[in-house]
Amino acid sequence: MNKNSRYTIDKNILFRQWLNDTREIVQDTIFHSRIHKQNDKHIIFKRNIFEQDAHSHYFSNRNKKDFFKDNPVSYIRNKNSFNILQNLKNGKYNPDIFLDLHGLTQYQAQKALGELITTCQKEKIFCAHVMHGHGKHILKKQIPFWLSQHPDVIAFHQAPKVFGSDAAIIVIIEISV
Repeated sequence: MNKNSRYTIDKNILFRQWLNDTREIVQDTIFHSRIHKQNDKHIIFKRNIFEQDAHSHYFSNRNKKDFFKDNPVSYIRNKNSFNILQNLKNGKYNPDIFLDLHGLTQYQAQKALGELITTCQKEKIFCAHVMHGHGKHILKKQIPFWLSQHPDVIAFHQAPKVFGSDAAIIVIIEISV
């Protein structure tokens, strides 16, 4: 028996002696009345859905032209902001939020893009990463077209190799201050 084990045994005995006069606490069950704030939550939920739908209605499939035949895909809303596009091409922006669209239908992808833009504007995130994957190239062709239609998208470019190369897009979103 070493000196540390004796010390541990003495500690246990002292602890049990100290708790000798205590009793177990009886747990009472207390029921609180429910405060009905469902209406407020419902209104907030409806407002969030409305904002997400407001962003996803920009995405349409009508009048589709083959704007994005070139590889890599790139877009800039204003020609004056060409330096933003150059920084995107050089990989100087690190995305703060990621959206994975693997396995989604076109409708679900549109909704997810609307939610992404809404979230970015609420959280003041200006750089987002959208992964569409390779697959049958349906989303790969549609996403640049949809993003170019949205007025809050400043620029986007094919992601650098670190972030997925031609299976992803880095998007710069305008946030209101």
